[in-house]
Amino acid sequence: MTDWVPNLAPISGPRYLAFVLALDADIAAGRVKPGMRLLPQRDMALRLGLSVGTVSKAYTEAEQRGLISGEVGRGTFVQRRRPEPRHALGTSDAAINLALNVPPYTGEDDVIASTIGDILATGEMGNLLGYLPHQGLRRHREAMVSWLASLGVAAEADQIFITHGGQHALSIAVGMVAAPGDTILTESFTYSGMLALSVQNNYHLHGVATDSEGLVPESLDRAFTETGARVLYCMPTLQTPTGAIMPMARRQAIAEIVRRHDAYLVEDDAYAYLLTPPIPPVSALIPERSFYILSFAKCLAPGLRIAAMIAPDSFRDRSINAVRATGWMAVPLMAEVVARLVTSGDLARQARMKREKAALRDAIVRRVLKEWLPPSSHAPGFHIWLPLPAGRTLNALVTQAAQAGITLAPPGALQRMQTEKLGIRLCLGAPATEEQLERALVEIRRILEMAEAISFV
Repeated sequence: MTDWVPNLAPISGPRYLAFVLALDADIAAGRVKPGMRLLPQRDMALRLGLSVGTVSKAYTEAEQRGLISGEVGRGTFVQRRRPEPRHALGTSDAAINLALNVPPYTGEDDVIASTIGDILATGEMGNLLGYLPHQGLRRHREAMVSWLASLGVAAEADQIFITHGGQHALSIAVGMVAAPGDTILTESFTYSGMLALSVQNNYHLHGVATDSEGLVPESLDRAFTETGARVLYCMPTLQTPTGAIMPMARRQAIAEIVRRHDAYLVEDDAYAYLLTPPIPPVSALIPERSFYILSFAKCLAPGLRIAAMIAPDSFRDRSINAVRATGWMAVPLMAEVVARLVTSGDLARQARMKREKAALRDAIVRRVLKEWLPPSSHAPGFHIWLPLPAGRTLNALVTQAAQAGITLAPPGALQRMQTEKLGIRLCLGAPATEEQLERALVEIRRILEMAEAISFV
């Protein structure tokens, strides 16, 4: 059998990490089989031209991720192949989904399963199956305080409300400061969950102009004055769909405008952990009139349906009742899983691995579509904004991509300004492997390079 030696050339960053990422990709692609014996560390170092220390660090990291296991006296062996992620509903087995914004796989299922096993083994399950406090168990909220602190967000346990995911928190927060028929300001291209909420509750969404740094302060000030709105929903960090990151000076300007108009801010910070170091949220500048939402879907797994919401002190009683009225309490078992992962450090490790995956996939999309993407110094995320080339239409691009087995979704544009160019969000996390992602991106490049092939009559 041929010895496996990774190709580290296409992967930037520390060499030990490039080794691990290459191994992970080759396992997922089937080029490395379960049970394969890796070269001894000294031999691998010699073949790669690296130090033994670097290779030793790579093997240790790969073992921590469950990719390999070492057996004394026998060697180091590749672990069983991970199951492929399930396809999104409505897609064929051959389709590559670049419309679903999920984090890439980093072994979170094994970590979560192990944690649930620990809960069963310690006899804690029975204590999590009854009616528990609407706000969430205090130890769960204290764990979330610890996680928030690692992101530069200061909070106390009494300020935190555990919800059934970020969408539930968003529904609660907006519902306490807006009534059906009210106008809510958002970025001109906004999150699909906010669009769904507006349809359900008859909110009128008004788009505000954005640039590469997010909301334009002058446009936000004018929108408050012209519409009479008293609520702003926004995503300052890796805004979806555009990927914009709002710098600190812009955040301060936005906070001042919200305060001056006696308005409320609902801040969605699902991608905070992707920034190192993170930027303090806008809500930290105006806590008395802000709702801060942090979901664990993007840093761990969407199916957990757990999020933390920080509400102003004046809304404490109403927030407790809102959780009660809309779900009684978030599922305690899932909150226990998250709390244990915070305490054990496994959540921090998962977040680090997802940042590394984000960097790897961001490098691929920028290499394949470099002439179509604007230059950016932003942190890598799980989605990227592809401006629509002149003479192209979104409908044709989406249709041609679908014919090639690639799922795309047009953005929800509320009010596009003349300075804003129409585009589409490419989600990089759903493809099972980096090779699959690159294949889809090469096909999109081919579509962009050819004349528009489809017209609608």
